[in-house]
Amino acid sequence: MSENRPLTLVKGRQTQAALMRNSILRFLHYLWLTLTCLIILVPILWMISASLSKGKLLSGVPLIPDFSKFSLEHYEYLFTYKSQTGAQFSDFVSAFLRSLQIAVANTFAVVLLTTITGFVFSRFKFRGKKSILVSFLLLQMFPSFMGMIALFMIYRTFGWLNKPILLTLIYAAGAIPYNTYLIRGYMRSIPLSIDEAALIDGASKTQVFTKIILPLSTPIIGFIAVNAFMAPWMDYMLPNQLLNMQNQTVAIFLYRLTDPLITLYYNPLNFMAGALVLATPITIVQFYMQRFIVYGMAAGAEKG
Repeated sequence: MSENRPLTLVKGRQTQAALMRNSILRFLHYLWLTLTCLIILVPILWMISASLSKGKLLSGVPLIPDFSKFSLEHYEYLFTYKSQTGAQFSDFVSAFLRSLQIAVANTFAVVLLTTITGFVFSRFKFRGKKSILVSFLLLQMFPSFMGMIALFMIYRTFGWLNKPILLTLIYAAGAIPYNTYLIRGYMRSIPLSIDEAALIDGASKTQVFTKIILPLSTPIIGFIAVNAFMAPWMDYMLPNQLLNMQNQTVAIFLYRLTDPLITLYYNPLNFMAGALVLATPITIVQFYMQRFIVYGMAAGAEKG
């Protein structure tokens, strides 16, 4: 019994040390998470405070809104100001609706094109398949704005300038290479035996794709849909070159609010209010599709 006591004391001390170490690590984890949340939330709180403050200068805007200077004048400007008499909506609302239209159209176009392309590359064998996949990799190395002059010439030749919805052609085409790899990798993880069983039962290739492969690929499709929806919102370069001010997107409108050379529109506090309104649909989509984003990123990383 006397020999077992020292062992018991040693084990007890080791257990206490382990508990203390775990408590310290847990405290450091929560401290890190708290600091990270503060780093993220402080700029957002400052934006909210700026959007609710009177005036047009960022200097002196408090982190916590001063209720004595509380004002909705910046939001009122966004939803009431019209540069053209007789316009149905304000400039900001019109630009917001155009961007929303582009984002929705781009989402459908990207999902349709990349799911079909990914299915073809994951299930069929044909000549030149490897070469096309390699070319997709090469295309991902070059951003779309490198062909800005060529795109402008093409759009001017076909009479597509100042037509916001046609920006979807560029966004969807640019999304095909990367998203095709993601979907192809995910679909390759679906056993071919499922396809073969369906074909034996009399299903066509189209039915296999629409009734079997697509439902099983919902996570990766959701991830791609979220990325496609968010892409057009803050793109400035392409709309600035291909659209005039009467057909501006929300990114161009917000940029005018931060340009001191455009004195008629310059007001950083209006920009803060507009940025918060712009973040609303993106945040809603992110929260609703969060499970697809996490699962889709993991699936693309494993199966690519």
